[in-house]
Amino acid sequence: MIKNQLMRPCPVCRNEVGAERLHTQEFVLPENHPLPAAYDVVACGRCGFVYADTPAGQDAYDRYYADMSRYDMNYTCPESSLYADRAAWIDSFIRDRTDSIIDIGCGNGLLLLELQKRGLSDLTGLDPSEACVSALRKKGIPGTISSIFSVSTDRAYDGAVLSGVLEHICDVGGVMDTAKRLLKHGGQLFVCVPDASRYRFFDAVPFDYFNIEHINHFEETSLINLGLQHGFHMSTFLKTTITLARTTQPMIFCVYENAGQTAGDMRSYARNAVVHYIEQTKKRAGIHRVLDELAETGEEVIVWGAGNYTSRLLADSSLGRCNIVLIVDNDPHKQGTRIGGRAVHSPQAILDAGMTRTILIAAAVFGDEIAAEIRHMGLQNKIISLGNSGERSA
Repeated sequence: MIKNQLMRPCPVCRNEVGAERLHTQEFVLPENHPLPAAYDVVACGRCGFVYADTPAGQDAYDRYYADMSRYDMNYTCPESSLYADRAAWIDSFIRDRTDSIIDIGCGNGLLLLELQKRGLSDLTGLDPSEACVSALRKKGIPGTISSIFSVSTDRAYDGAVLSGVLEHICDVGGVMDTAKRLLKHGGQLFVCVPDASRYRFFDAVPFDYFNIEHINHFEETSLINLGLQHGFHMSTFLKTTITLARTTQPMIFCVYENAGQTAGDMRSYARNAVVHYIEQTKKRAGIHRVLDELAETGEEVIVWGAGNYTSRLLADSSLGRCNIVLIVDNDPHKQGTRIGGRAVHSPQAILDAGMTRTILIAAAVFGDEIAAEIRHMGLQNKIISLGNSGERSA
């Protein structure tokens, strides 16, 4: 279906006059959440780029990441090899060991630390989080506290990094313009993003790639087009995978050169790839069968998990009709919030209330670990994991 009135121009080509609606993703979000509870996934009618047509502006996403995001938590990514591998890839393109590198949206600075281990010394981090930059400085790497859209510096760098940033940003063009301002002519821009053309091959749980935070779905053609719109030439790209929280995710790494290129004719095959993914994930009926049965019987259940996956299940499955007596989550940021009219509690609440109801584990990853934790707590409740097949376990 063609959508003529767009709430957000295409992040790649800035088209505002029409896109194909591929899917509508809904969520049941905690109360007072700064982001919308639904958005359309669309394919741009001009360049084909697939993105979330969200009514939220960049300011709303800034508030979300400042107040509610998980990315500032120290257990976000324990897989140090992820940063080591990414640093090794970047290092393979470094022209001189004295090159200056700035990591835009550096977060906890682990990538910069890995680059430092590889012998690079002229490193800088840029992030809006005072806590992140303060931690980086304590590790001996200079950092700047600034919005990535309004950096004030006269310095030009040999290289800039956007690692795991562009998929989260409403104003993609603004970030690319920042990178261009920070780079010398001929400088290199290193970009790492999820690869939308291969979502269907790495499908952990239904619609996992359409979450609250990932609102841009890149592949190599859209990355080429994006570079062209901002005077960058893509010199190479690599399709690879990463292991994150024990799941394999498709990634694409690319290297741009700040070479003053101009826009050309743009088409992308991302639309077809994402349609394939949507059709495939709709066919995964095992989880829905289990929830349909629970909704019909009215059996009282406890939901363990209050994240993106639960939000989607409450909106587009029978979970919302189930007789939920308690929602729990280990994340202290979620405890005390409300989702679907129900308060989110610590798992300790199950013990405190002496509840013996069935526990639904609504987690895309770590389902086995949660089940083990339940048993370690001494609970003998029946467990149903919704991570993949929805099969029951004792």
